[in-house]
Amino acid sequence: MKVKLASLGNPDFGQHPDLPMYGCEPNKMVKVKTFKEASEACIKFIMDNDLGSGNWFGGEIYDDKGKIIAHVSYNGRVWEGKSWTSKTKEIKF
Repeated sequence: MKVKLASLGNPDFGQHPDLPMYGCEPNKMVKVKTFKEASEACIKFIMDNDLGSGNWFGGEIYDDKGKIIAHVSYNGRVWEGKSWTSKTKEIKF
């Protein structure tokens, strides 16, 4: 599995919404073995780069074939599928 670690500028703060947040480490994909490891990688990226929820643009978890199978929200919780809906189930670990 891989998890996407990424930021975007928040237009609410005059930041460019199509570019990574200024001063943040580059967007990247990181290999992980478990959903817990994906969550921890996301939280570390958020904390290390002082991202607010409006700057968090990562969290997609991909299987070995490149399909999105889950995603990590800003608070580190892992959810089934590509994006959250009212029917999305949390993946507990």
